[in-house]
Amino acid sequence: MKDTPPSEPETRNPKPETFFGEFISHSPQETFELAKRIGEQLKGGKIFLLKGDLGAGKTIFAKGLAAGLGVDPSDVTSPSFTLINVHEGRLRFYHVDLYRLEVGAHQELGLQEMFEEENAVTLIEWAERLSLSPGPAIEVAMSFVSNTERRIRIVQL
Repeated sequence: MKDTPPSEPETRNPKPETFFGEFISHSPQETFELAKRIGEQLKGGKIFLLKGDLGAGKTIFAKGLAAGLGVDPSDVTSPSFTLINVHEGRLRFYHVDLYRLEVGAHQELGLQEMFEEENAVTLIEWAERLSLSPGPAIEVAMSFVSNTERRIRIVQL
């Protein structure tokens, strides 16, 4: 008997050849591991724009990306009160959180300088509050599928 493919493509992708596409994460650990694999592939000069509701897993994704860059993930916390945290690993990792800012109130943060740094990776949580274009960037849109599952859509802008 010939196996028939499922009606929907398998969304668990243990080793994506590319990190663009849509993934279903079944746990925070899967979100972390996906982001870690992405971080391991990075060469620098990348900007990640994370979008999604509160609790969708943006900080877990940031921790995983940091781990892939050689940064201790326990050092990566939501920078909601400091706005920007800088971590040194294989590449410099800027973790920006715009949650507490009004749309467009980020002009004094020095984001443009971060965006231009070739040996760094910049990740911005709550990127929908960003009113400037960072140039080429990677959008990570996270949404709830269920209490434990998240849809993660990663596209090049």
